[in-house]
Amino acid sequence: MHRVLSVLPKETGTGRRGVLRNRPDVGEIVVDLVLGRRSGADIAKRTGVDYETVQRFKKRFLTDEVRKVVLAESQQAEANKLDAQINAGQDEVQHGLRSIIDEQKKLYKEIRANRDLDGNEGILAMLLRDQGQSLERLLKSYTALKEKTTIVLSINESPEWSKLQEVLYATFAEHPEAFDTFRALTRERRLRLE
Repeated sequence: MHRVLSVLPKETGTGRRGVLRNRPDVGEIVVDLVLGRRSGADIAKRTGVDYETVQRFKKRFLTDEVRKVVLAESQQAEANKLDAQINAGQDEVQHGLRSIIDEQKKLYKEIRANRDLDGNEGILAMLLRDQGQSLERLLKSYTALKEKTTIVLSINESPEWSKLQEVLYATFAEHPEAFDTFRALTRERRLRLE
């Protein structure tokens, strides 16, 4: 939420201060509007302002940069949530593996200690074999879950992209020959910058 608030434009002018811009929950309002979690009418009702006030707020403060930051933060939050779910799954698998290993150790001790198991040694041996196969399958699953997940954002989703575009535009306006070089290099390296 801090990044969203840091790119939210400041109020300018000498007129009446914006009711929504000065609320302590302005970050939540911005996120709700950008992500469409609540409608403008719902926000107006909840905050006690007119629908037109919400529309003016959107027009004045929800810039492209704010939208990009909100979308990037939302994607990061979803990635973090997914990572937490994966980690919880890994913990469950690890706990399951430990319990199987403990159970196998217990059965091995039982077989070694009691050679006279009333003919049930074969059954116990089959059970241990089945558990060994289950353990092997769980290890494969656990190994697959241990792989690191990598989240890749395109350059267009980065909040810094608009700033970089402005810098490039200013540079190319001052040095037109640099634009030709830049264009040739992006084609050569097959960069998509739209």
